[in-house]
Amino acid sequence: MGFSRFWASLRYRLVETPWARSLRAGLRAPAAHNPVERNIWYLYVEVLWAAILSAAAAFNATFAVRLGASNQMIGWLSSVPALLAVFLYIPAARFLERRARRTPWIWGSLFLARVGYGLIVMLPWVIPAQYQGAALVWLLIAISVPSTFFATGFNPLLADVIPERDRARVFANRNIINGMVVATLTFLAGRWLDRAAQIDWATFPRNFQILYVIGFFGAATSSWYLLKIKVPDSKVIAPEPQEHGAHPRPAQIIANARRFVADNRGFVRITANTLAFGFGDWLLAPVYTIFFLRHLGASDGWVGLNSTLANVGVIVGYTLWRKWIEQLGHNRTLLITIPLSACYPFLVSLFPNLTLILIWGIFINLINPGVNLSHFNILLKLCPDERRASYIATYSAIMNAGAFIGPLIGVALADWLDIRWVLVIGGCFRLLGAGLFHLFKVQVKEAASAEAHS
Repeated sequence: MGFSRFWASLRYRLVETPWARSLRAGLRAPAAHNPVERNIWYLYVEVLWAAILSAAAAFNATFAVRLGASNQMIGWLSSVPALLAVFLYIPAARFLERRARRTPWIWGSLFLARVGYGLIVMLPWVIPAQYQGAALVWLLIAISVPSTFFATGFNPLLADVIPERDRARVFANRNIINGMVVATLTFLAGRWLDRAAQIDWATFPRNFQILYVIGFFGAATSSWYLLKIKVPDSKVIAPEPQEHGAHPRPAQIIANARRFVADNRGFVRITANTLAFGFGDWLLAPVYTIFFLRHLGASDGWVGLNSTLANVGVIVGYTLWRKWIEQLGHNRTLLITIPLSACYPFLVSLFPNLTLILIWGIFINLINPGVNLSHFNILLKLCPDERRASYIATYSAIMNAGAFIGPLIGVALADWLDIRWVLVIGGCFRLLGAGLFHLFKVQVKEAASAEAHS
Protein backbone atom coordinates (compact mmCIF):
# COMPACT_ATOMS: atom_id res chain seq x y z
CA MET A 1 0.00 0.00 0.00
CA GLY A 2 2.86 2.36 0.86
CA PHE A 3 4.53 1.59 -2.48
CA SER A 4 1.28 2.32 -4.33
CA ARG A 5 1.01 5.75 -2.74
CA PHE A 6 4.67 6.43 -3.49
CA TRP A 7 4.23 5.40 -7.14
CA ALA A 8 1.09 7.53 -7.51
CA SER A 9 2.90 10.55 -6.04
CA LEU A 10 5.93 10.00 -8.30
CA ARG A 11 3.72 9.62 -11.37
CA TYR A 12 1.94 12.87 -10.55
CA ARG A 13 5.22 14.75 -10.16
CA LEU A 14 6.59 13.41 -13.45
CA VAL A 15 3.48 13.33 -15.61
CA GLU A 16 0.59 15.37 -14.21
CA THR A 17 2.20 18.61 -13.07
CA PRO A 18 1.40 21.74 -15.11
CA TRP A 19 4.87 21.95 -16.67
CA ALA A 20 4.70 18.30 -17.78
CA ARG A 21 1.29 18.83 -19.38
CA SER A 22 2.61 21.97 -21.06
CA LEU A 23 5.65 20.10 -22.39
CA ARG A 24 3.47 17.27 -23.74
CA ALA A 25 1.16 19.78 -25.36
CA GLY A 26 4.12 21.54 -26.94
CA LEU A 27 5.49 18.28 -28.34
CA ARG A 28 2.16 17.37 -29.94
CA ALA A 29 2.10 18.40 -33.61
CA PRO A 30 -0.31 21.35 -34.00
CA ALA A 31 -2.70 21.88 -36.86
CA ALA A 32 -1.18 22.98 -40.16
CA HIS A 33 -3.12 26.27 -40.10
CA ASN A 34 -1.16 27.46 -37.04
CA PRO A 35 2.30 28.21 -38.49
CA VAL A 36 3.75 29.63 -35.25
CA GLU A 37 2.95 26.56 -33.16
CA ARG A 38 4.03 24.28 -35.99
CA ASN A 39 7.41 26.01 -36.17
CA ILE A 40 7.73 25.63 -32.41
CA TRP A 41 6.97 21.92 -32.66
CA TYR A 42 9.65 21.46 -35.32
CA LEU A 43 12.11 23.30 -33.08
CA TYR A 44 11.31 20.82 -30.29
CA VAL A 45 11.74 17.76 -32.51
CA GLU A 46 14.95 18.96 -34.14
CA VAL A 47 16.64 19.72 -30.85
CA LEU A 48 15.79 16.20 -29.68
CA TRP A 49 17.77 14.74 -32.59
CA ALA A 50 20.51 17.39 -32.38
CA ALA A 51 21.04 16.40 -28.75
CA ILE A 52 22.38 13.05 -29.95
CA LEU A 53 25.29 14.85 -31.60
CA SER A 54 25.65 17.06 -28.52
CA ALA A 55 26.07 13.93 -26.39
CA ALA A 56 28.88 12.73 -28.65
CA ALA A 57 30.47 16.19 -28.75
CA ALA A 58 30.59 16.20 -24.94
CA PHE A 59 33.56 13.82 -25.33
CA ASN A 60 35.50 15.99 -27.83
CA ALA A 61 38.16 17.10 -25.36
CA THR A 62 38.32 13.66 -23.78
CA PHE A 63 38.90 12.04 -27.19
CA ALA A 64 41.63 14.58 -27.95
CA VAL A 65 43.39 13.85 -24.65
CA ARG A 66 43.16 10.08 -25.24
CA LEU A 67 44.66 10.58 -28.72
CA GLY A 68 47.64 12.41 -27.21
CA ALA A 69 46.73 16.09 -27.45
CA SER A 70 48.85 18.25 -25.13
CA ASN A 71 47.56 20.71 -22.52
CA GLN A 72 48.34 23.53 -24.94
CA MET A 73 46.24 21.88 -27.65
CA ILE A 74 43.33 21.53 -25.25
CA GLY A 75 43.66 25.25 -24.63
CA TRP A 76 43.63 25.89 -28.39
CA LEU A 77 40.45 23.84 -28.67
CA SER A 78 38.71 26.45 -26.55
CA SER A 79 40.51 29.60 -27.67
CA VAL A 80 41.11 29.40 -31.42
CA PRO A 81 37.41 28.93 -32.37
CA ALA A 82 36.67 31.99 -30.25
CA LEU A 83 39.35 33.99 -32.10
CA LEU A 84 37.89 32.98 -35.45
CA ALA A 85 34.44 33.96 -34.23
CA VAL A 86 35.70 37.47 -33.36
CA PHE A 87 36.44 38.06 -37.06
CA LEU A 88 33.47 36.12 -38.46
CA TYR A 89 30.43 37.24 -36.47
CA ILE A 90 30.04 40.81 -37.70
CA PRO A 91 30.80 40.13 -41.41
CA ALA A 92 28.45 37.14 -41.29
CA ALA A 93 25.70 39.24 -39.72
CA ARG A 94 26.08 41.97 -42.33
CA PHE A 95 26.06 39.34 -45.08
CA LEU A 96 22.81 37.89 -43.77
CA GLU A 97 21.13 41.26 -43.15
CA ARG A 98 21.42 42.06 -46.85
CA ARG A 99 19.44 38.97 -47.84
CA ALA A 100 15.71 38.55 -47.49
CA ARG A 101 15.97 34.74 -47.61
CA ARG A 102 18.57 33.79 -45.05
CA THR A 103 17.68 30.20 -44.26
CA PRO A 104 19.59 28.59 -47.18
CA TRP A 105 22.79 30.15 -45.84
CA ILE A 106 22.00 29.31 -42.22
CA TRP A 107 21.05 25.68 -42.88
CA GLY A 108 23.95 25.28 -45.34
CA SER A 109 26.52 26.36 -42.78
CA LEU A 110 25.03 23.96 -40.24
CA PHE A 111 25.30 21.15 -42.80
CA LEU A 112 29.02 21.85 -43.30
CA ALA A 113 29.64 21.86 -39.55
CA ARG A 114 27.90 18.53 -39.10
CA VAL A 115 29.73 16.94 -42.02
CA GLY A 116 32.88 17.69 -40.04
CA TYR A 117 31.75 15.25 -37.36
CA GLY A 118 31.50 12.60 -40.04
CA LEU A 119 35.16 13.29 -40.85
CA ILE A 120 36.09 12.71 -37.20
CA VAL A 121 34.96 9.11 -37.65
CA MET A 122 37.52 8.60 -40.43
CA LEU A 123 40.38 10.48 -38.78
CA PRO A 124 42.00 7.48 -36.97
CA TRP A 125 42.08 5.59 -40.29
CA VAL A 126 43.86 8.25 -42.34
CA ILE A 127 46.17 10.06 -39.87
CA PRO A 128 49.30 8.47 -38.31
CA ALA A 129 48.86 7.71 -34.62
CA GLN A 130 51.38 10.29 -33.39
CA TYR A 131 49.49 13.14 -35.11
CA GLN A 132 45.93 12.10 -34.37
CA GLY A 133 45.47 14.25 -31.25
CA ALA A 134 46.60 17.43 -33.03
CA ALA A 135 44.58 16.52 -36.14
CA LEU A 136 41.40 16.14 -34.09
CA VAL A 137 41.95 19.52 -32.41
CA TRP A 138 42.45 21.29 -35.75
CA LEU A 139 39.48 19.52 -37.32
CA LEU A 140 37.24 20.65 -34.45
CA ILE A 141 38.62 24.17 -34.91
CA ALA A 142 37.79 24.01 -38.63
CA ILE A 143 34.25 22.87 -37.81
CA SER A 144 33.83 25.99 -35.68
CA VAL A 145 33.94 28.24 -38.77
CA PRO A 146 30.60 27.17 -40.30
CA SER A 147 29.23 26.71 -36.77
CA THR A 148 29.92 30.39 -36.08
CA PHE A 149 28.13 31.44 -39.27
CA PHE A 150 25.16 29.28 -38.29
CA ALA A 151 25.02 30.74 -34.77
CA THR A 152 25.09 34.27 -36.22
CA GLY A 153 21.85 33.65 -38.08
CA PHE A 154 20.09 31.09 -35.88
CA ASN A 155 19.62 33.16 -32.72
CA PRO A 156 17.98 36.09 -34.57
CA LEU A 157 15.94 33.54 -36.52
CA LEU A 158 14.54 32.15 -33.25
CA ALA A 159 13.44 35.65 -32.29
CA ASP A 160 11.75 36.04 -35.70
CA VAL A 161 9.74 32.80 -35.62
CA ILE A 162 8.86 32.79 -31.89
CA PRO A 163 6.68 35.62 -30.53
CA GLU A 164 8.12 37.38 -27.49
CA ARG A 165 5.39 36.07 -25.17
CA ASP A 166 6.34 32.46 -26.09
CA ARG A 167 10.12 32.73 -25.94
CA ALA A 168 10.64 31.76 -22.31
CA ARG A 169 8.38 28.73 -22.75
CA VAL A 170 10.02 27.59 -26.00
CA PHE A 171 13.63 28.22 -24.90
CA ALA A 172 12.99 26.40 -21.62
CA ASN A 173 11.32 23.42 -23.31
CA ARG A 174 14.10 23.16 -25.91
CA ASN A 175 16.70 23.10 -23.17
CA ILE A 176 14.69 20.56 -21.16
CA ILE A 177 14.42 18.26 -24.19
CA ASN A 178 18.12 18.69 -24.96
CA GLY A 179 19.04 18.06 -21.34
CA MET A 180 16.93 14.90 -21.10
CA VAL A 181 18.49 13.37 -24.21
CA VAL A 182 22.07 14.45 -23.44
CA ALA A 183 21.76 13.32 -19.82
CA THR A 184 20.66 9.85 -20.88
CA LEU A 185 23.08 9.41 -23.76
CA THR A 186 26.21 10.79 -22.10
CA PHE A 187 25.73 8.36 -19.22
CA LEU A 188 25.30 5.47 -21.65
CA ALA A 189 28.18 6.72 -23.80
CA GLY A 190 30.52 6.90 -20.81
CA ARG A 191 29.61 3.35 -19.83
CA TRP A 192 30.10 2.26 -23.43
CA LEU A 193 33.54 3.87 -23.74
CA ASP A 194 34.72 2.15 -20.55
CA ARG A 195 33.33 -1.30 -21.35
CA ALA A 196 34.24 -1.30 -25.05
CA ALA A 197 37.89 -1.84 -24.04
CA GLN A 198 36.91 -5.45 -23.32
CA ILE A 199 35.32 -5.97 -26.76
CA ASP A 200 37.71 -6.90 -29.56
CA TRP A 201 35.90 -5.02 -32.34
CA ALA A 202 35.26 -1.89 -30.24
CA THR A 203 38.59 -1.11 -28.56
CA PHE A 204 39.97 2.44 -28.65
CA PRO A 205 39.59 4.42 -30.88
CA ARG A 206 36.74 2.45 -32.49
CA ASN A 207 34.59 3.00 -29.39
CA PHE A 208 34.74 6.77 -29.98
CA GLN A 209 34.20 6.32 -33.74
CA ILE A 210 30.97 4.42 -33.12
CA LEU A 211 29.86 7.19 -30.78
CA TYR A 212 30.41 9.85 -33.44
CA VAL A 213 28.63 7.79 -36.12
CA ILE A 214 25.50 7.71 -33.96
CA GLY A 215 25.81 11.44 -33.28
CA PHE A 216 26.18 12.19 -37.00
CA PHE A 217 22.96 10.37 -37.93
CA GLY A 218 21.11 12.18 -35.16
CA ALA A 219 22.38 15.49 -36.55
CA ALA A 220 21.23 14.56 -40.06
CA THR A 221 17.70 13.92 -38.80
CA SER A 222 17.76 17.22 -36.92
CA SER A 223 18.68 19.06 -40.13
CA TRP A 224 15.73 17.46 -41.93
CA TYR A 225 13.31 18.91 -39.37
CA LEU A 226 14.95 22.33 -39.50
CA LEU A 227 14.21 22.47 -43.22
CA LYS A 228 10.50 22.21 -42.40
CA ILE A 229 10.46 25.45 -40.40
CA LYS A 230 8.67 28.24 -42.26
CA VAL A 231 10.67 31.43 -41.87
CA PRO A 232 9.28 34.69 -43.28
CA ASP A 233 11.49 36.82 -45.48
CA SER A 234 13.57 39.23 -43.45
CA LYS A 235 13.85 42.97 -43.88
CA VAL A 236 16.93 43.78 -45.94
CA ILE A 237 19.33 46.32 -44.42
CA ALA A 238 20.99 48.55 -47.02
CA PRO A 239 24.78 48.93 -46.71
CA GLU A 240 26.04 52.13 -45.17
CA PRO A 241 27.67 54.65 -47.55
CA GLN A 242 31.23 54.16 -46.28
CA GLU A 243 31.02 50.47 -47.09
CA HIS A 244 31.17 51.34 -50.82
CA GLY A 245 34.72 52.59 -50.55
CA ALA A 246 34.75 55.75 -48.46
CA HIS A 247 36.73 55.21 -45.29
CA PRO A 248 35.63 57.14 -42.19
CA ARG A 249 38.19 59.23 -40.37
CA PRO A 250 39.29 58.30 -36.81
CA ALA A 251 37.39 61.26 -35.37
CA GLN A 252 34.24 60.07 -37.12
CA ILE A 253 34.73 56.53 -35.79
CA ILE A 254 35.06 57.87 -32.24
CA ALA A 255 31.99 60.08 -32.68
CA ASN A 256 29.98 57.14 -34.03
CA ALA A 257 31.08 54.96 -31.10
CA ARG A 258 30.05 57.61 -28.59
CA ARG A 259 26.69 58.02 -30.27
CA PHE A 260 26.16 54.25 -30.27
CA VAL A 261 26.94 54.05 -26.53
CA ALA A 262 24.61 56.95 -25.76
CA ASP A 263 21.76 55.41 -27.79
CA ASN A 264 22.27 51.86 -26.52
CA ARG A 265 23.25 52.13 -22.86
CA GLY A 266 21.44 48.94 -21.90
CA PHE A 267 23.13 46.91 -24.65
CA VAL A 268 26.55 48.31 -23.77
CA ARG A 269 26.04 47.53 -20.08
CA ILE A 270 24.95 43.92 -20.59
CA THR A 271 27.89 43.39 -22.97
CA ALA A 272 30.48 44.79 -20.54
CA ASN A 273 29.01 43.00 -17.53
CA THR A 274 28.81 39.67 -19.35
CA LEU A 275 32.37 39.99 -20.64
CA ALA A 276 33.67 40.27 -17.08
CA PHE A 277 31.41 37.49 -15.83
CA GLY A 278 32.17 35.12 -18.68
CA PHE A 279 35.93 35.64 -18.61
CA GLY A 280 36.28 33.47 -15.52
CA ASP A 281 34.40 30.66 -17.23
CA TRP A 282 36.47 30.88 -20.42
CA LEU A 283 39.68 30.95 -18.40
CA LEU A 284 38.69 27.70 -16.71
CA ALA A 285 37.20 25.82 -19.68
CA PRO A 286 40.37 23.81 -20.51
CA VAL A 287 41.51 23.82 -16.86
CA TYR A 288 38.51 21.71 -15.81
CA THR A 289 39.35 19.06 -18.42
CA ILE A 290 43.02 18.97 -17.41
CA PHE A 291 42.16 18.89 -13.69
CA PHE A 292 39.56 16.13 -13.96
CA LEU A 293 41.45 13.83 -16.34
CA ARG A 294 45.11 14.35 -15.47
CA HIS A 295 45.08 15.42 -11.81
CA LEU A 296 42.09 13.49 -10.44
CA GLY A 297 42.29 10.52 -12.85
CA ALA A 298 38.67 10.65 -14.08
CA SER A 299 37.63 7.80 -16.38
CA ASP A 300 35.52 8.09 -19.54
CA GLY A 301 32.62 6.69 -17.54
CA TRP A 302 32.97 9.46 -14.96
CA VAL A 303 33.04 12.08 -17.72
CA GLY A 304 29.78 10.65 -19.07
CA LEU A 305 28.20 10.49 -15.61
CA ASN A 306 29.27 14.07 -14.87
CA SER A 307 27.63 15.26 -18.08
CA THR A 308 24.51 13.23 -17.32
CA LEU A 309 24.04 14.61 -13.82
CA ALA A 310 24.78 18.14 -15.04
CA ASN A 311 22.00 17.78 -17.61
CA VAL A 312 19.65 16.40 -14.98
CA GLY A 313 20.30 19.64 -13.09
CA VAL A 314 19.62 21.60 -16.30
CA ILE A 315 16.29 19.82 -16.83
CA VAL A 316 15.10 20.48 -13.31
CA GLY A 317 16.54 24.00 -13.41
CA TYR A 318 14.71 25.02 -16.58
CA THR A 319 11.52 23.45 -15.24
CA LEU A 320 11.70 25.50 -12.05
CA TRP A 321 13.03 28.78 -13.42
CA ARG A 322 10.56 28.91 -16.28
CA LYS A 323 7.78 29.15 -13.69
CA TRP A 324 9.69 31.35 -11.24
CA ILE A 325 10.56 33.85 -13.97
CA GLU A 326 6.84 34.42 -14.51
CA GLN A 327 6.63 35.57 -10.89
CA LEU A 328 9.99 37.33 -10.52
CA GLY A 329 10.50 38.71 -14.01
CA HIS A 330 13.70 38.51 -16.05
CA ASN A 331 15.36 41.47 -14.31
CA ARG A 332 15.07 40.15 -10.75
CA THR A 333 15.82 36.57 -11.79
CA LEU A 334 19.14 37.61 -13.32
CA LEU A 335 20.19 39.54 -10.20
CA ILE A 336 19.29 36.61 -7.92
CA THR A 337 20.93 33.81 -9.89
CA ILE A 338 24.10 35.31 -11.30
CA PRO A 339 26.06 35.53 -8.00
CA LEU A 340 25.16 31.92 -7.19
CA SER A 341 26.39 30.85 -10.62
CA ALA A 342 29.92 31.94 -9.66
CA CYS A 343 30.26 29.29 -6.91
CA TYR A 344 31.28 26.25 -8.99
CA PRO A 345 35.05 26.88 -9.40
CA PHE A 346 35.38 27.60 -5.67
CA LEU A 347 33.60 24.34 -4.79
CA VAL A 348 35.77 22.30 -7.17
CA SER A 349 38.95 23.89 -5.80
CA LEU A 350 38.04 23.49 -2.12
CA PHE A 351 36.69 19.93 -2.46
CA PRO A 352 38.71 18.19 -5.24
CA ASN A 353 36.89 14.89 -5.00
CA LEU A 354 35.34 13.31 -8.10
CA THR A 355 32.20 12.24 -6.23
CA LEU A 356 31.66 15.68 -4.69
CA ILE A 357 32.30 17.34 -8.06
CA LEU A 358 29.32 15.41 -9.44
CA ILE A 359 27.19 17.02 -6.72
CA TRP A 360 28.58 20.50 -7.42
CA GLY A 361 27.74 20.01 -11.09
CA ILE A 362 24.11 19.25 -10.26
CA PHE A 363 23.88 22.28 -7.97
CA ILE A 364 25.33 24.79 -10.42
CA ASN A 365 23.16 23.48 -13.25
CA LEU A 366 20.07 24.04 -11.14
CA ILE A 367 21.10 27.72 -11.00
CA ASN A 368 22.44 28.36 -14.50
CA PRO A 369 19.07 28.01 -16.32
CA GLY A 370 17.81 31.00 -14.36
CA VAL A 371 20.80 33.01 -15.59
CA ASN A 372 20.47 31.80 -19.18
CA LEU A 373 16.73 32.33 -19.56
CA SER A 374 16.69 35.80 -18.05
CA HIS A 375 19.94 36.97 -19.67
CA PHE A 376 19.06 35.82 -23.20
CA ASN A 377 15.58 37.35 -23.13
CA ILE A 378 16.96 40.65 -21.80
CA LEU A 379 19.63 40.67 -24.52
CA LEU A 380 17.05 40.10 -27.28
CA LYS A 381 14.91 42.95 -25.98
CA LEU A 382 17.89 45.32 -25.97
CA CYS A 383 18.54 44.69 -29.68
CA PRO A 384 16.51 46.64 -32.30
CA ASP A 385 14.37 44.19 -34.27
CA GLU A 386 15.64 45.24 -37.70
CA ARG A 387 19.32 45.12 -36.64
CA ARG A 388 19.13 42.18 -34.26
CA ALA A 389 21.61 40.07 -36.25
CA SER A 390 24.25 42.83 -36.19
CA TYR A 391 23.75 43.60 -32.51
CA ILE A 392 23.97 39.94 -31.48
CA ALA A 393 26.98 39.50 -33.78
CA THR A 394 28.71 42.49 -32.14
CA TYR A 395 27.92 41.08 -28.70
CA SER A 396 29.14 37.61 -29.70
CA ALA A 397 32.35 38.95 -31.25
CA ILE A 398 33.21 40.76 -28.03
CA MET A 399 32.42 37.66 -25.97
CA ASN A 400 34.58 35.52 -28.24
CA ALA A 401 37.50 37.92 -27.89
CA GLY A 402 37.38 37.10 -24.19
CA ALA A 403 36.83 33.42 -24.96
CA PHE A 404 40.01 33.44 -27.08
CA ILE A 405 42.21 35.03 -24.46
CA GLY A 406 40.76 33.24 -21.41
CA PRO A 407 41.76 29.62 -22.18
CA LEU A 408 45.30 30.63 -23.14
CA ILE A 409 45.72 32.43 -19.82
CA GLY A 410 44.12 29.53 -17.95
CA VAL A 411 46.48 26.93 -19.42
CA ALA A 412 49.51 29.19 -18.84
CA LEU A 413 48.50 29.73 -15.21
CA ALA A 414 47.94 25.98 -14.76
CA ASP A 415 51.56 25.37 -15.84
CA TRP A 416 52.83 28.04 -13.42
CA LEU A 417 50.56 27.79 -10.35
CA ASP A 418 48.84 25.04 -8.45
CA ILE A 419 45.83 24.27 -10.62
CA ARG A 420 43.46 24.71 -7.67
CA TRP A 421 44.59 28.32 -7.32
CA VAL A 422 43.77 28.81 -10.99
CA LEU A 423 40.24 27.67 -10.20
CA VAL A 424 40.03 30.27 -7.44
CA ILE A 425 41.24 33.01 -9.80
CA GLY A 426 38.59 32.07 -12.34
CA GLY A 427 35.95 32.10 -9.61
CA CYS A 428 36.99 35.61 -8.59
CA PHE A 429 36.45 36.86 -12.14
CA ARG A 430 32.98 35.29 -12.06
CA LEU A 431 32.15 37.04 -8.78
CA LEU A 432 33.44 40.35 -10.14
CA GLY A 433 31.19 40.05 -13.18
CA ALA A 434 28.20 39.12 -11.03
CA GLY A 435 28.84 42.21 -8.92
CA LEU A 436 28.84 44.42 -12.03
CA PHE A 437 25.31 43.25 -12.85
CA HIS A 438 24.23 44.58 -9.46
CA LEU A 439 26.28 47.78 -9.69
CA PHE A 440 25.38 48.63 -13.32
CA LYS A 441 21.91 47.15 -13.60
CA VAL A 442 20.30 46.23 -16.91
CA GLN A 443 16.53 46.72 -16.80
CA VAL A 444 13.98 45.96 -19.55
CA LYS A 445 10.22 46.19 -19.68
CA GLU A 446 8.68 42.83 -18.85
CA ALA A 447 6.30 41.24 -21.37
CA ALA A 448 3.23 39.19 -20.50
CA SER A 449 3.94 35.47 -20.40
CA ALA A 450 2.63 32.97 -22.92
CA GLU A 451 0.58 31.28 -20.20
CA ALA A 452 -1.12 34.59 -19.36
CA HIS A 453 -2.07 35.09 -23.02
CA SER A 454 -3.42 31.56 -23.31
